Amino acid sequence: MDGTLRRLHWAPNLLAFYLRRAVLRQKIPLIASFKLTYRCNLACLACPFHRRAGERHASITWERAVAALDELQRRGTRIVVFEGGEPFLWRDGSRGLHELVAYARERFLRVAVTTNGTFPLDVAADLIWVSLDGAGALHDDLRGDSFATAWSNLVTAGHGGNKARVLVHFTLNRMNWREIEPLARKLAGLPAVKGMTLQLFYPYGQGESPLALSGEERREALEQAICLKRSYPIINSERCLRGMIENDWTCRDDLLINVDPDGLITQGCYVNGRGAVDCRSCGFTPVAEASGALALRPGSILAGWRAYLA
Repeated sequence: MDGTLRRLHWAPNLLAFYLRRAVLRQKIPLIASFKLTYRCNLACLACPFHRRAGERHASITWERAVAALDELQRRGTRIVVFEGGEPFLWRDGSRGLHELVAYARERFLRVAVTTNGTFPLDVAADLIWVSLDGAGALHDDLRGDSFATAWSNLVTAGHGGNKARVLVHFTLNRMNWREIEPLARKLAGLPAVKGMTLQLFYPYGQGESPLALSGEERREALEQAICLKRSYPIINSERCLRGMIENDWTCRDDLLINVDPDGLITQGCYVNGRGAVDCRSCGFTPVAEASGALALRPGSILAGWRAYLA
């Protein structure tokens, strides 16, 4: 399906999804978190997954990946987000991320990639998220010496005819939450970057550094983000950000479905099977926004539009 037809297709596609969920009460997933590999060229302090790169099934095979995508389509999934590890490192023989994205784009409403930005942003996804955790030196402290490379790839994003929408993703933790504004200000000078999404560090208890925000830091960080929305293109809705302060929002975790590199598919909380589940520490704003959109909250619907469809 070409780009024009896919854009025309989104409204009836999402209406059908909503009717199946809200009227027919079918628990079909909206978004798939698809981990292609645990391999990564960085060793970020906040991430537990690169520590699993030596496991037997640390990268999915092409056959398992295709079978998982077919199963996601069968279950009614609308959006697939490829992640890692670092998804640009994933290969199986002659096939890599580009071929898998092409396969997925024939089957899903939107296909996205989340990357550390150290590879050229040349994959033909609908959306590419680049993870930045600071405005320079602090990013490097948290992720290794990678900011300059990621920034260079953001500067050149969109060159060569690639029309993927590019966003920056910032994960707030106790070291970097004061850098939201410096990074937002810096990103304002990059025309290729269409906005920034925020979520909060979650403690998996799998060897990552102790970076969880205290209750007061969480409140102050999110209040700051809400204020910055007036001046910078932070995509998260205000209601979602306020809900994350106390984690008093209604979670519909079955909107999410997860694929691991061994091919295992599980519907529900992102953390289930990947760490200890503690809802009080939740920082997964994508699920909060999807839950809000299902409840027809205008801010969450707009956030979803700005992230995936605009």
